[in-house]
Amino acid sequence: MLPVAKTNIRSTLFCRRNVTILGLCSVLLAGCASPGSGPSATSLENSVRLASTGQAPVVDLVAATPARSSPGSQAGLARLAAAKFNGGILRPGDTVTVRIFDTSEQGLVSTASATSLDLGSFKVDNGGFIDVPYAGRLRAAGSTPSALQGRIASGLKGSSISPEATVFVSETGSSGFTVNGAVNQAGRFNLTTQGERVLDAIALAGGPSSPSGETEVTVIRGRDRASASMDRLLLDQAQNIFVQPGDQIFLGRDATSFTSFGAFASPGEFRFQPGELTLAQAVARSGGLLNDRANARRVYLLRSEPADVARNLGVLPPGDPTTGLVPIIYRIDMKQPASLFAMQNFPMRKGDILYVPDSAGADIRRALNPFQAAQQQTTAAPPQ
Repeated sequence: MLPVAKTNIRSTLFCRRNVTILGLCSVLLAGCASPGSGPSATSLENSVRLASTGQAPVVDLVAATPARSSPGSQAGLARLAAAKFNGGILRPGDTVTVRIFDTSEQGLVSTASATSLDLGSFKVDNGGFIDVPYAGRLRAAGSTPSALQGRIASGLKGSSISPEATVFVSETGSSGFTVNGAVNQAGRFNLTTQGERVLDAIALAGGPSSPSGETEVTVIRGRDRASASMDRLLLDQAQNIFVQPGDQIFLGRDATSFTSFGAFASPGEFRFQPGELTLAQAVARSGGLLNDRANARRVYLLRSEPADVARNLGVLPPGDPTTGLVPIIYRIDMKQPASLFAMQNFPMRKGDILYVPDSAGADIRRALNPFQAAQQQTTAAPPQ
């Protein structure tokens, strides 16, 4: 009976060992097949191809820093900066009241009881002119009321001996602007001679109805527009530009944020705090890179840039007719000191995405982890 028992024990151990090896193989294969926290560096860089060039829009941050911005990409509202509104200049839509005088006895308006005549009110037409009886069609837009007075008097000299005229603005129809959106009292307002700025305009509309950290201010001027966060407007005087006639100011509620994922210690969505947030600060707010996983030579910032920025970066050729936004992948090598300096001077924007892929070593370690765990279990198993 002893030889038979010994043979059974050996068979059992052999079968158990084979089952364990097969189990380890299946776990190892499963570990190799399990996805990481996102695409690899190679996959990401090859994932986007521009239709116009067929190339991936990947740009090294250090090389991109001097050329990354177009004149308006970072300027915000300051891009629309203009001179203070001059309420003393006539514009199309203004209404003026004209009175003429003639002290001569043979004057146009001289009578026994009066030496003046109210000619009435005249609206400056879209071409900038008014039609004044006896004086004809006169240019008004761009002139001061006193200059228009002299022009009217000159036009009356053929009908009067020593004419004079007075002009005053009875209605400023062209100095209006509107404030809409997330304000307490939206409406149309008129500019005054003191020259209102954007914050003055918002105050006239009762102030923002949403927290400043979640409010974006957009100024629409003709076919042009510019935007800035309310926080930036409060902190940066250059953003508080003078309002111009016809401006449309819109306040929208928008929780400005950026997103980070991949091999960060604390990835997630982060709202912007008052003031400028740099790329270096964004990485820090994401907890920094995981030492045992992150590919520090391949940190990525994904952003859509205006077409002129893409041309400055060399992503689009100089003559490329592309307009609008172009996807750009900024690549950062955090092993290089120059990259760290560039990150300190690179401002984050709303909607930016930060991504750090796993290193090749991390993929291998992740695949081996189940094997090591199973091996420890086998080693720790009690003898039968």
